[in-house]
Amino acid sequence: MSNWRHKPDSEKELRRLIAPIQAIVKWVKTRRGFVIGVGILKGGTGKSTTVLYLALYFSLVLGLDVVVVDTDDNSQSIARWYAMHKRMGDKIPFKLVVHPSTGPDAISLKKRLRPLREKHDVVIVDLGGGDKETFIDLCAQARLLLMPSAPSGWETDRIQATLQTAASAAILNQEGLSVYNFFTRCDFTSTLAEEEREAMAEDLSDEDEDFVPPPFLDPYFDISKAPHHGRSWNVMPKRGDLEEWGLLVRHAMKGIIEEEDEVA
Repeated sequence: MSNWRHKPDSEKELRRLIAPIQAIVKWVKTRRGFVIGVGILKGGTGKSTTVLYLALYFSLVLGLDVVVVDTDDNSQSIARWYAMHKRMGDKIPFKLVVHPSTGPDAISLKKRLRPLREKHDVVIVDLGGGDKETFIDLCAQARLLLMPSAPSGWETDRIQATLQTAASAAILNQEGLSVYNFFTRCDFTSTLAEEEREAMAEDLSDEDEDFVPPPFLDPYFDISKAPHHGRSWNVMPKRGDLEEWGLLVRHAMKGIIEEEDEVA
């Protein structure tokens, strides 16, 4: 499924790019309350699909205790998906917490995350498309921020603003924040993803003297537009559908684990 143009030369090269599953589980277990944020300051970029597959991978494949926090007041896609599959009688391997940003039950995300980090191995936060305050709060708490988008200027035009906001908020993060972009819904028979990476770097650097280069994951780990992604609203993804998301997770986690091992 991954981009054949960037496929590692060998299994040895692939293993060099990803963390072993056992190492990830050990790292998470010894740092209970691993917070992952998913989103950019724009709606409709594949955040909820990403959150769903990450939650399923961490819970089903890695066997970790996972909770998803849905902060998107506008659509609450994950909350609606969760409720529908509960009614259908599906066994959902992760928990869900709805985080309203307004109304009588509204509290800061920082307060919401504190007890969740104590109870669960992994906390995955589905960010709303435009709630900047919640995004800043998340960047001050998370260890990993994943920014998915399709390879099109229609979806990537807010990446630079998101990166600058994340960098400002990360100053308050005591654990350090790792931030990565990647593309979803990729057609690997075309060069669109490669062209969009180049266009983003060129356009943004010309327009903004404080340009922060988008920290893309290795192109091999971009996500395909596999049919099961579109069906996942109505049909629970199978374990076999999680393979490419697992490689993405293992690639993103490798840098985090190695960085902390060096410090230790």
